[in-house]
Amino acid sequence: MNSKKFKQVWGMPILLGIISLFGLIAALAGTEIIWDALSWISLGIPLIILFYKYFKTKHTS
Repeated sequence: MNSKKFKQVWGMPILLGIISLFGLIAALAGTEIIWDALSWISLGIPLIILFYKYFKTKHTS
């Protein structure tokens, strides 16, 4: 598997995993309001992308 195909297949899942991991760590480590906000935002980003992709493909087919 060449590098370009690897990035096309696994690029977005790895990025979403890193963002989710950051959100989980921020929720556990931080006690201030800024950490709560960062946690909510970073855990919400994968959901927003998921709903966007779901409804985009559902309406185009």
